[in-house]
Amino acid sequence: MHEIVCVGDVHEGLTFDFRIDPETGISERALDLHGNFAKAAQWAMEHQASLFCILGDLFDRTHVAPVFRELVRRDVIEPLGKAGIEVWILAGNHDQPRRAARSTSLDDFRGYAHVRIFRDPKAETRTIGGRKVGFILLPYLHPEEIVEQIREKLGKEIPREEAYEAARRVWKSWIQNRADDLKGADLRILFGHFEMQGVRYASTTPPEVVPHDFTFTRDMLPASVSLAVFGHIHLHQTLFDKVVYTGAPERIDWGERLDPKGFVAVRADGTWSFVELPARPMEKVEVTVGMGEDATRRVLEALPKDTAGKLIRVELRLPDALRASLDERKLSERLRDAFHCELRLTSTERPRITTDEFTMDPTRLLAEYVDRNFEGHPRKDAIKAEAQRLLREALT
Repeated sequence: MHEIVCVGDVHEGLTFDFRIDPETGISERALDLHGNFAKAAQWAMEHQASLFCILGDLFDRTHVAPVFRELVRRDVIEPLGKAGIEVWILAGNHDQPRRAARSTSLDDFRGYAHVRIFRDPKAETRTIGGRKVGFILLPYLHPEEIVEQIREKLGKEIPREEAYEAARRVWKSWIQNRADDLKGADLRILFGHFEMQGVRYASTTPPEVVPHDFTFTRDMLPASVSLAVFGHIHLHQTLFDKVVYTGAPERIDWGERLDPKGFVAVRADGTWSFVELPARPMEKVEVTVGMGEDATRRVLEALPKDTAGKLIRVELRLPDALRASLDERKLSERLRDAFHCELRLTSTERPRITTDEFTMDPTRLLAEYVDRNFEGHPRKDAIKAEAQRLLREALT
């Protein structure tokens, strides 16, 4: 009772090109993401939470299809309102427009009395469980916005690196001042959607990272702030004893296949717990086949015995001459109970995939362009993810 439920990085509206309902146009995989978000709201209602806070990236882009906004309204916003639970929504890097004057799908929920949308830094106080709790709220600001603001403040052009250092000093001072303003608070909590220096990314690739992203440092958190809870990084973790990342409530990318998923419940005494949610199992199968070997048999032997309801990715490396011998019909039959499966073929003789599939899908074309032109770049996956997000935003 009186918990503050913190959920981050839901990414409603994320598109998937498989298991799509022809009537709604929604993939069942997108419903996995929504389902865990709704489970977090249900937990909040069952435990009579005082506050339900979404720490950025409720939506996968600034404007999503009406059906996703309706799902959130029907399964989360309105039920929480009927239960008397206040809802706070912080803008994240995916659903925060690059210009403050632009609207966003988040604004659809401003008409609800129990909902607050935060697109600018704010400080709030609430009495929860008989204790006065002060909140410092830091929604996401895009890197170029931060640089522009600092340049305007200083009245001159300065390099990005110097602008970031100046921004850290300004934000550190602002956070300290807001913490000082929360006089009489029994507890001070910071909610934000940023990367903290020293954070660990998802198990393999870090798709949630924005190139040139602004990074918070440990010294920006004053001693008077007892707890900082962040969205933005999809891996649940703690840093420096008082910095907590909720992680995403469901696996967004293959890089998260090994990560537990859920949300964070904060209590009025400053303690918290991670509530794990059931996530869709994801298994990657890596097979290398040499000349003279039966490629089909090798893959079949490597597949997990239980594939029901799982996402399966098979990454097969084989010589060009064996490509035609692979019986994909047998593989499909063996994986018929899987939720979804994909086969990735790589030549052991050439660095690239053996066959090129024709596509007019702009997001896939963009991904292929990044793969070809940023091969070996240390942040290739981050660049690809951000480029695809911007393209989806431009196309909607």
